[in-house]
Amino acid sequence: MSRVRRWTDASVEDVWDVLADGWSYADWVIGTWRIRDVSGDWPRPGARIQHSVGIWPALVDDVTTVRYCEPYRRLVLDAYGGPFGRARVELRLHGRNDGCRISMTESPRSGLGRLVPGPLVAAALLPRNGQSLHRLLALAERRADLRPGRG
Repeated sequence: MSRVRRWTDASVEDVWDVLADGWSYADWVIGTWRIRDVSGDWPRPGARIQHSVGIWPALVDDVTTVRYCEPYRRLVLDAYGGPFGRARVELRLHGRNDGCRISMTESPRSGLGRLVPGPLVAAALLPRNGQSLHRLLALAERRADLRPGRG
């Protein structure tokens, strides 16, 4: 299991707006190459993002499904990555008056990821997930800066 935490002065609403926009997924999730389709009900439980991961020409078609959604607080995803298997990804938002703290936890559920010892999985995922959160928060901060009356 890998857990990364970050802080931003963007509001919970600004961070959630990025998470609730399935088409922005490739803008912040490291390794996602392109979005093929997003369910119209994203991010409700059962909604899906169809995307591709990897680097051309070795792209793998992937599907991420929402397992649980508590708007502005928690989003649990089931990400499928071909031979790498499934992973559970949980994003938690904790708002305060001066911004938002977000945590991202990822743990393999099946496939090759389950065969690798936990500490090695965590070591491999930490940089990737840390950069993903960095990108997510940059998008949220940009949205916050563009909001009328701010900046």
